Amino acid sequence: MCKPRPKRHLERRRKICSLLLLGWIAWSASAQAALFQGVFSDPLDTGRWVTPAVGKPWTYRPRRLPQAPATPSVYFVHPMGLPALTAFALAHNPASRVAFANLQAAAAGLGVAESGYLPTLTLQSGAIRSEANTTAGFSIPIQNTDSTSLSLSYVLLDFGARAAQRDGALAEIYINGFDNNIALQGVALSVTQNYYLLLGEQALVRAYRRTVAEDVASLDAAKIKQRSGLATVADVLQAQAALAQARANLISAEAQVRSDDGALAQSCGLPSDDIVPVVSLDTRVLPPLVTPALRALVYRARMDNPAIQSTAAQILADRAAVRADQAAGMPTLNFGVSGGKRFQNGLFPAENWSVGFTLRVPLFTGFKDTYQIQEARANERSARASLREETQKIESIVFQDYQQILGARSAAGAARLAVISARASLKAIQAQYRVGLTTMLNVLTAEATLTTAEQTEIQDITTSYTQLANLANALGYIGFPKTLNPRQESR
Repeated sequence: MCKPRPKRHLERRRKICSLLLLGWIAWSASAQAALFQGVFSDPLDTGRWVTPAVGKPWTYRPRRLPQAPATPSVYFVHPMGLPALTAFALAHNPASRVAFANLQAAAAGLGVAESGYLPTLTLQSGAIRSEANTTAGFSIPIQNTDSTSLSLSYVLLDFGARAAQRDGALAEIYINGFDNNIALQGVALSVTQNYYLLLGEQALVRAYRRTVAEDVASLDAAKIKQRSGLATVADVLQAQAALAQARANLISAEAQVRSDDGALAQSCGLPSDDIVPVVSLDTRVLPPLVTPALRALVYRARMDNPAIQSTAAQILADRAAVRADQAAGMPTLNFGVSGGKRFQNGLFPAENWSVGFTLRVPLFTGFKDTYQIQEARANERSARASLREETQKIESIVFQDYQQILGARSAAGAARLAVISARASLKAIQAQYRVGLTTMLNVLTAEATLTTAEQTEIQDITTSYTQLANLANALGYIGFPKTLNPRQESR
């Protein structure tokens, strides 16, 4: 007599067959999906946004891409001095607008952080029309549902998370405020440098024009003496060569003036082809003398330089980030209240309301909070090191600019005496040549000496002004200062 198989054996075989069937279905589905993906590798045609081949330019033209606006031109009636030109540049240079917009965004970020101290109020309303059929074939009548609810939520306790976010947003305002000053300093410094470069090149043009006039006079004198038999043709040739070189120098200087005109216009936020009339450089006036001691200037830079202040504000932001990450792992307690009504198929409304507290306690986040705190603390240490590095860099700039100003100003005074001496020597040698007591070579040598002395004087004066602007920039001034007294608070 055969005994029937126990039910547990049949149940085990049934489970094994089910598992095998599910495995086969999963494998078949994955194989079909792989085949489908292989055939249709880019069904949405995203490849049209890619260049046709490596090294080919991307030529797509978006329809709604904002167009770059044309830079407006400005006509100046009177020659502009440096203070007025700097004020104009600060108001019209795009860098000023970018920095101001970033500061506005940072201020709005503080509002976002402070909104966490206020409750949130939410109104939710929905209307649904639904119908369903049962598995037995019965149809459930259509249901029309309209529900409206109002809920309020408020954070009662978060262990300093909102305060840390607010301090971080406030630190971002500090950073963007100091960055705004850095941008304004960059605009003012660029205007000052281009202004004095243009003035120096214009002074060189005037000097080269005087040299051309002197060489023309020397050539005329050599021709007169050559026709009278008092000079040889060599004098005429030497004078012609000197005149050609002087004219070449003049052409080169005039081209540089046009280039400097474009650089000054660009730093003012104007098109490069605009001409900004400027007050001529008076080479008889030496740049102002820097009277404060070097130690006082270094202290002023350490206290007022916006680059140092921005780096210091970054430390505050990183401290706030440490506190925020620490609070992220702490419990939070919320208070909530809500109420609403639900209307269905014209029946009497169903009312609901709730009042309660919600306690959230993070138990384990996969060590995420731990590493975030470590990262924030490392960023704070990095910011401290950056502050020391930035301070040393600014102190070095102050020291170098201070020494270069003193040297350039002293050199400008000596070059001025050299110009006076070379001009007097040229007049004397020209008088001697007219009476035959010297040669054309001596005349041309005296003219070259005068030209070199004038070049040196102009270069030393403009270098003094530009280095003074660099020093003022390192000290935290926006624009060219009237005084470098570190005790003066107003700038």
